[in-house]
Amino acid sequence: MTSQGPQALQRSIERMLTEANTRMAVGKNEEASRSYHKAAQFAEQMIDMLAESDQRRAMSVRAAEYNQRARTLRSKGSMDGGRIKPVENHEADEVAYSDEEADALEQQILLLIDDSPSRVDWDAIGGLETLKNELKFHYGLAMAKAPEGVQVEGWNNIMFYGPPGTGKTLLACAVANKLSATFFNVKASQIVSKWVGESGRLISTLYRVARKFTGDGRPAIIFIDEFDALCKSRGGEGQLYHQQMLAAILSEIDGFAQKGRRDLVMTIGATNRPWDLDAAVLSRFERRILIGLPGAEARAEIFRIHLESKGIPVDHRSLSYTRLAEKTERLTGREIARLCKEVTAAMLGEMNPDIPALVDAGLQRIQNYEIKVRALGQSDFTRAVERLVPDTGEAAALRYADWGKALNESNRA
Repeated sequence: MTSQGPQALQRSIERMLTEANTRMAVGKNEEASRSYHKAAQFAEQMIDMLAESDQRRAMSVRAAEYNQRARTLRSKGSMDGGRIKPVENHEADEVAYSDEEADALEQQILLLIDDSPSRVDWDAIGGLETLKNELKFHYGLAMAKAPEGVQVEGWNNIMFYGPPGTGKTLLACAVANKLSATFFNVKASQIVSKWVGESGRLISTLYRVARKFTGDGRPAIIFIDEFDALCKSRGGEGQLYHQQMLAAILSEIDGFAQKGRRDLVMTIGATNRPWDLDAAVLSRFERRILIGLPGAEARAEIFRIHLESKGIPVDHRSLSYTRLAEKTERLTGREIARLCKEVTAAMLGEMNPDIPALVDAGLQRIQNYEIKVRALGQSDFTRAVERLVPDTGEAAALRYADWGKALNESNRA
C-alpha cells in the first residue's frame, strides 16, 4: 500500500470525523465509535511526520480526544453532540455500512491516498508537449463553469497505454497536482482478491470513498495501474473470476453524474498490455492515448531533467544532451533515469572512496562528511551507453502503434 503523507492523513482524519457525526445523527453510535477510532489511528500516524514539537503535541492531544470519544460511545452508547462539530460540509453517506468488515474495507482504501503528485509538475516530464496541453484543456473543461443551459464535457475517464517506463504515472500525477485533486494511487493487484465477491466490494468502496472527498469541490482522481490485470477480456482465461470485477468497474466508471450532480471522480487507467483489456470497459474511456517511446528531442530533455534538475554538475563543453539522445534510441524515460543514476553513482564512487570506511567508523562520522562531486562529461556516459540493451524492442513498439491504429479504424467503421 502507498504510505500517506501529512496532507492525505489530515484529509482522512477530517473525513472520519465527519463520518462519525453523520453516523451519530442517525443513532449509529457503534459505527461512529469506529470512525473516531480510525481518526485516532490516522492522527497517531501523523505525529511522527510533523516537524514542530508544538504540532506533535497538538496532534497527540487530538488523537487522545478521538480515542476518548470512541471509548465513550462504546461504554455509554451516547455522547454530548453539542461539543462535536462537523469538520467538513459533507452530505450523509449514500450507503450506510454498519459492519466492521465494511469499515476495514474503507480503511484499506484510505491507505491508497497518495501525496506524491504535489511534487510532480509538467516540467518533470520530458517531451509530450502536445499531450500535456491536450490534458490541460480537457481536464480544464471538466472543471470550468459552463454557461447556463450549456452542457460542456471534458474527460472523466482516460486510458494511457504503452511500454513500461514512458511516463504514464507522471502524467497522472501532474494532472492531479494542477487540479489539487485527491489522488488514489491504485495497483490492480491491491484490489484483486481471490475471495469471491470481495474485489467488487473493494472497487465499489474505492469509488464511494473517492466521492466523499469531492465535497469541497475538488476532484478525486483514481489512477489504476496494471489495468489489464483488473479488466481482462471476458473471452480470455479466467472468465468467471473476472465477471464480478468487470461488473463493478463498469458500473463505477459509467459515473455518478446523476441526481443533478456533477461527477468530480475521474478515472485514469494505465496499461502495458492494452490488447488484453475487455472491450466493454475500454469503451468507457473517452480517450485512449499511446504514451510511446520518447523521440530524440524528448530524450535530450529527460537527460537534462535527471541531471541538472537534480543539481548534478555537467560540463557542457564536453557533454551534449543531443548526442546522448542520438545514442540512446528506443530508451524509455525510466531507462534514461536509471542510466543517469548509474553514471552519477560511478562519479560519486570515484570522488568519495572513503565513504565505506566512514560508515564503519560510526554514524557520527558519516553524518559529518560532505559528499564531493565533479562535473559529468561525455566520457562518463560512453561505456554505460555502449552496454545498453533497450527494454522495448522494435517489434514491441510496433505492436502498440498497430493496436492503436486498429482500434481507431474499428471505431470509425
